[in-house]
Amino acid sequence: MKHVLAILVILSIIIAAVMIAVYISYRELSIEQTSSSFSTTPTHISKNQNTETHISVTEKTAGNIASVNGSGNVTIIVVVDNDPDPSGRLESSWGLSILVETGTEKILFDTGPSPSILQHNLRTIGVSPEEIDAVVISHLHGDHTSGLLYILENNPGIPVYLPGPDARCILSEIKSYGGRPILVNSMVEVARGIYVLKPLYGPPWEEALVIMSDKGPVLLVGCSHPGIVRLVEEEINFTGKPPILVIGGFHLIGCSFSECERIANRLVSFGVGLIAPIHCSGDIIKHILSQEYPEHYLYAHTGSTIRI
Repeated sequence: MKHVLAILVILSIIIAAVMIAVYISYRELSIEQTSSSFSTTPTHISKNQNTETHISVTEKTAGNIASVNGSGNVTIIVVVDNDPDPSGRLESSWGLSILVETGTEKILFDTGPSPSILQHNLRTIGVSPEEIDAVVISHLHGDHTSGLLYILENNPGIPVYLPGPDARCILSEIKSYGGRPILVNSMVEVARGIYVLKPLYGPPWEEALVIMSDKGPVLLVGCSHPGIVRLVEEEINFTGKPPILVIGGFHLIGCSFSECERIANRLVSFGVGLIAPIHCSGDIIKHILSQEYPEHYLYAHTGSTIRI
């Protein structure tokens, strides 16, 4: 397992270096092409404010899906992201990990690029690896999987949900640490009101997580390699309602302003409540949402806590 994860760590470092270089070039180009630099924080949200957000939902979108179990109240914590924690308490790095807490379950969605960063950040927010009931891996890129070793070493027997078409190469390694790999090829319920959607092809194959809160569905995405629009459509096909919140990587760094605007328009047209692009989403989509759809934009980063 250590050999495979070591390779994933090396690959994640290479990917991070390339993405950072692309990101820097992209930002420079974007700034040159606009009269002023992008402001990705809406005027009503300050980066120096408390990072906890409470979501209130109108009656139009409230309520559980009739045929789907609900998970009650939900707390979402961005454990790892490349946008830093304004308080400085948590470490940031190129990657993604999000903790989902309900009244009875703790589910970790992706594990970030490093066991040490995941360990530090979980300890800082007061969560031990033994408390985590399951891990869901969106896709097999090192900046989403490399922290997994920390969980496996401290919580043997934990179920790890993996996108089935891509995951067979690491099954034996996860088992060697006592983990219980579960290949996802169609929608599966992880816990009451928490579902992994069937993987979609990007490439690579990627799965997303749906949490049925009392106020409506919440969608977590890793990098959206299949496209954020397709993933939201898949969630709507399953639940029958648009998500009250979609958060995660949208994979839009390097995309044009017009393409990002088209995607923002589609998400809003679906009836998505709040949109929180982080990780690989890029500044353009954040700028568009904050300027054109401020009522839909949620600024998030390492350490953000969202209570629903």
